[in-house]
Amino acid sequence: MLGALWLALAAAPAHADAPDNWKFTLDGYYRVRGHAFWDLYEGQAAAGTYMTHRIRLQPMLNFEDRAKFMMQVDALDGVVWGDNMSQASTALFAGDPSETTIEGVEGSPVKVRRAWMEFKVPVGLFRVGRQASQWGMGLLANDGNGFDDSFGENKFGSTYDRILFATRPITVATTVANMVNPQAKVRDIPLIAAFGVDRLVEDPLIQYYGYSCDPDETTDNAACGPTDEHSWTDEREAERRPTTWWVDTEDDVYEMVYVLVYRGEDIKFSPKVTGDLTAGFYIVNRVQAETDSNVLIVDGYIKEEIANTYAEAEVLTIQGDTRAITLASESVEDPLGKTANIWGYVLRAGYQDPKWTALMEHGYASGDDQPTDADFTGRPLHPDHNVGLLFYEEIMSRVTAEAWGDGAKGLWSNGGVYNSRYIFPNVRYRPLPNWELSAAYMMAWPDKPDGSKILCAEGDAVDCTVYSATSDYLAYEVDLAVKHRWAEHVNFSVEGGFAHVTDRIPLKSTGMQYETDDEGHTYGDFWTVQSRIAYEF
Repeated sequence: MLGALWLALAAAPAHADAPDNWKFTLDGYYRVRGHAFWDLYEGQAAAGTYMTHRIRLQPMLNFEDRAKFMMQVDALDGVVWGDNMSQASTALFAGDPSETTIEGVEGSPVKVRRAWMEFKVPVGLFRVGRQASQWGMGLLANDGNGFDDSFGENKFGSTYDRILFATRPITVATTVANMVNPQAKVRDIPLIAAFGVDRLVEDPLIQYYGYSCDPDETTDNAACGPTDEHSWTDEREAERRPTTWWVDTEDDVYEMVYVLVYRGEDIKFSPKVTGDLTAGFYIVNRVQAETDSNVLIVDGYIKEEIANTYAEAEVLTIQGDTRAITLASESVEDPLGKTANIWGYVLRAGYQDPKWTALMEHGYASGDDQPTDADFTGRPLHPDHNVGLLFYEEIMSRVTAEAWGDGAKGLWSNGGVYNSRYIFPNVRYRPLPNWELSAAYMMAWPDKPDGSKILCAEGDAVDCTVYSATSDYLAYEVDLAVKHRWAEHVNFSVEGGFAHVTDRIPLKSTGMQYETDDEGHTYGDFWTVQSRIAYEF
């Protein structure tokens, strides 16, 4: 969002003349990605392999650079190659592929993922519709566009139904001042301010009714007892909605978005040193009356580039109260009451030139060792902030899905950094034009082991029933990649990874492959080779 807004606001000031015509452009890609995994699941006898498609089309209709209409259409997104729905009565005679996803269900062959309009007014820019959201390194808001990760790919992307207004307030003020007094020559400052409103939910299909207790005839105490039946939600089917389903405003979820960012180029830090500086805040206030939810999200970002060096940091926190998370706590008075205190960050610093890029990355996602108490402190980083190929992307995503179950899908990691801190140094070397070699090492440590997704060890500063783990770290991983671009449009990569996972992760109970050492502790060694070929246009 930051980059797109800056370009839109900076490219054509409100007073500039533009050609009187229409322009149509089409961007996008067709991508095929192959996966091979060795010893991923318990009892897996040979390498498991599959290949997936994705077509992404991004048309834009542009009138004089003043009004634009844009869409993003996905087709065959995540669809596995082959007929996997027995469309042929005999598998050997299959010829017409199905639209089966890696989850084993039929996907949507075509989906209009995003559609929005963008138009300029004298003092800024409006963007209205279903649109992407991107901020900083993408720890919270990540548009999921392109092939911007050293390893792996974007699978999700942040999309919101949003009305957004952006302006350069100081630019507007200096323009007016210089018009009033041309001799003043008031200096501009590259500052963007934006304000938006997101409608997240009009009416939830799973209807919330709060926390209630069955009448207890043996006591006059209105509080819920430990043996009382609890009723929180009604998992309706869409056909059960009345015609007035949209009238109720108590269950609506919306958020206010505030953005302030400075983006300076060729700044003189000293008489002999110039560079670029980007810094700002992305603030969200999310509310829902029915669940007494009032949550404040603050995400700060800064990036500095001087000569061949750069450093960037993003820190986010989520604070507030809610009764929307259906994990009953031990509290008798307010079993669904939760107070959020969530933190996450990523720090990067490195060196880059036409041949080499070397950087160190360190990140953190706060965990929750007691999900059933009143403090809600765990949330993964965005799953499109990719850190390696295996541990977070494949293993922790499967472990958290198995441990949380289908009733708590919102708490799955989906491949994001989960309840841990990590280091991720990596190096990229470009020996020839259009060729790049990459190598990386990742090591992760637990934040707050909870005994089910991350096991506890003696010495952990948490209260667990069992302390069965012995390792002080979660896993380490080594990743390698070769990337090449030819004919200007064809993007090719081969990536491989090895991960050693310690007894901190419950591999055995979640169906993952594991080995046992001489002392009876489990561990796992995992391998993958993946490849991508994409035509970008």
